[in-house]
Amino acid sequence: MRSHGYSVGIFVFMMVSIALFVGIMVGFYRMDRDSGVKRGEWVLFAMIAFGVVAAAIFAGVQLLGGFLF
Repeated sequence: MRSHGYSVGIFVFMMVSIALFVGIMVGFYRMDRDSGVKRGEWVLFAMIAFGVVAAAIFAGVQLLGGFLF
């Protein structure tokens, strides 16, 4: 059971770091809003956001299964 506690700690740390990463992404996106965001940059931003959401879902499923690698 001690390893599950470590897994929960790792999961919380990962969620905090993901929130910080998303905050930096949004801040960077808003900083470039004045110059206009190109379509390719918008697609890249969307794909990165999709990857972050997928990673969070994957980690949550692993934690529910009892193993967070």
